[in-house]
Amino acid sequence: MAMPIRNSFRWLTGLLLAAFCVTATASPFVNSRSELHAVLYLNYQMIPRKIYPVRIWMLDGKLTNRSDQGVLWIKPGNYTFRVKLAKVVNLAYLPGLKQKLPDARQMQEMKLDVAAHEAYYIGAKFAASGKWQPEVWKTENTKF
Repeated sequence: MAMPIRNSFRWLTGLLLAAFCVTATASPFVNSRSELHAVLYLNYQMIPRKIYPVRIWMLDGKLTNRSDQGVLWIKPGNYTFRVKLAKVVNLAYLPGLKQKLPDARQMQEMKLDVAAHEAYYIGAKFAASGKWQPEVWKTENTKF
């Protein structure tokens, strides 16, 4: 017994919608302050400390596809982040560093145990060689 094209299209659309809903609920990101969460601050620039903004590219091996990456709310847990520089950094303005421009597309890995009611300030820290590594340069309690 053959299904009409219209019914098979509806069935396929429903299946894709259900799959999308399941993957959306599996996201570690939180959309409401009422849910238990931590806060990631990614857009701070601390030039005197040679710390620059980063973007989270992958989270636990999956692309994040988030355009709102200044401040993120995330569920508590252990995560592996793949981050890259948010913008090109001109090392000529940083005394003591080799004059080589870092590759903004280069990604670095960072593991982080995220706790509820904590804020994590994450940035790219430059070494004297001109290489950078992501680091949590500040944490604070956000419980009111």
